[in-house]
Amino acid sequence: DGAPAEHHAVKAMAKRGIDLEGFRSQVMSAELLAGSSLILGMERLHVREVAVLGDDLFARPFTLPEFVADAELLGPRRDQSLADWVRSMGHFRQPSDYLVDAPTDEVPGPMGQSARTFRRGADQIDGLLAQLVELAGPARTPSAAGTASAPAHLDHPHGGHL
Repeated sequence: DGAPAEHHAVKAMAKRGIDLEGFRSQVMSAELLAGSSLILGMERLHVREVAVLGDDLFARPFTLPEFVADAELLGPRRDQSLADWVRSMGHFRQPSDYLVDAPTDEVPGPMGQSARTFRRGADQIDGLLAQLVELAGPARTPSAAGTASAPAHLDHPHGGHL
């Protein structure tokens, strides 16, 4: 729909060196998500919204906290493709699992809240993304293990939309 990022989100991300000034939201559609191996949202509502776009999409959306927790249980991706790794995590889920709230599986929505709430959300997302990069990144060879490191954050805008 072309809406810019919320003012507090722009400020919170600027403190991390990420410029959201050019960010514009998009209406989520099956076509937009078709080629995705993994779809991350912040709230379980986002997973439900993806699931209603098409039966073939349900295996790919997760909330960020849920996916990181599942990835920690499953273990690092190693030599699997990202799509296969994601499928192995979503194998036991059912759409009905998302009909109830699970606050520990969500990053609380900061819309309409204070700048401090946006900063706390950005801190939580930053920490979860660092864990995700470590778990989902390509396997490291022993010789490269000492030289490679996961970034503390990804330079990808996060708005109020999925």
